[in-house]
Amino acid sequence: MSKKQSRNEARAEAFKLIFQKDMHKEDIDSLFSYLLQEKPESSRNMDYIRKVVNGVTEHEHEIEEIIGRNLSKGWKLGRISKVSLCILKLAVYEMKYVDDVPPSVAINEAVELVKIYDEPDKAAFVNGVLGGVYKEISEKKE
Repeated sequence: MSKKQSRNEARAEAFKLIFQKDMHKEDIDSLFSYLLQEKPESSRNMDYIRKVVNGVTEHEHEIEEIIGRNLSKGWKLGRISKVSLCILKLAVYEMKYVDDVPPSVAINEAVELVKIYDEPDKAAFVNGVLGGVYKEISEKKE
């Protein structure tokens, strides 16, 4: 019997798929199949994983614009590490399109992912960008 996968573990798997797709231009269906083969415990979270990976892909241009508007002066998307950028894309998608993930959770989880998969000092940068995104999204909802 395989262990249960938590939502934050599913989020980490979703990030990895987004990164693989962006870096290697791999077929997303092949990536989903490989994930299920290698980590069968992901099956209970595949709806979420598919939703966010496909959602980031579908809304990528809009998400990148949102991130770009919330960068400090002098920063461009190209300066952000690929890992941090993929994590930002995932978090922005969750904040904007996933109703059962509170924005504060999306931000906190993104910061934790950066600490694990990128240089830990980039966590403050990601937190700052997502704080601006949260403010922008909140103002548009009012």
